[in-house]
Amino acid sequence: MTEQMLRQYTVLVEYLGATLGPDYEVVLHEILPETSRVAAIANGTISGRSVGAPITNAALRMIMQKQYETSDYNLNYTGQLANGKTIRSSTMFIKDGGKLVGLLCINFDDSRFHEISDAILKLIHPDDFVHHHYFPVDAPAKQPMQPQHAAAVPAEHFQSDMNSLMEELFETVTKSVNVPLDRLTQAERTRIIAQLHEQGMFELRGAVQFTVKKLSCSQASIYRYIKKAKAGENAQNE
Repeated sequence: MTEQMLRQYTVLVEYLGATLGPDYEVVLHEILPETSRVAAIANGTISGRSVGAPITNAALRMIMQKQYETSDYNLNYTGQLANGKTIRSSTMFIKDGGKLVGLLCINFDDSRFHEISDAILKLIHPDDFVHHHYFPVDAPAKQPMQPQHAAAVPAEHFQSDMNSLMEELFETVTKSVNVPLDRLTQAERTRIIAQLHEQGMFELRGAVQFTVKKLSCSQASIYRYIKKAKAGENAQNE
């Protein structure tokens, strides 16, 4: 992203944050090799992030899937904050000559409106209906009433530092592994590295060294597994 673009979008972040109000977090991600980061943010208290925070797992996935090549934005997906709140997020891809250089994200935290919606539901439905179809009427006031069906799994999590993001990505991929990581077979390591690659792990600075420690293998081995994963990916795209 050029300095001029960065200045223009930084002003846009400030403007949108002030216009939309405190329930909307507006974030500008600058896309750089291995160091994609938050370049500007308004109402950052929603996620607890500030300038310099890393890109999110969902944003990495969009980049790895090259969604920006076929779309200009991704609307209304869910994210989960560290405090457990679910928010609604949308992302616009910022491109310069077709190349992705940034992301403009808007995250809406509707928790302030839960109490209002709960009160309205209690006004328009009999207590017995609310009790059976929503959370109980005597539930804590801060717990929003929602239809009792399975909630969608949040797609995005927000980390304040790069190491936490890498820990999250690694945990997501290895949580189903039933053997100690230092006793993996070559095939199992290959599969894990391929999945980490798909998640965008190796777009992050320090990810190779991080993975070396986690899997107790050499740096050369990790690069070899990454090369194999990329070769398989290219073969699928042909």
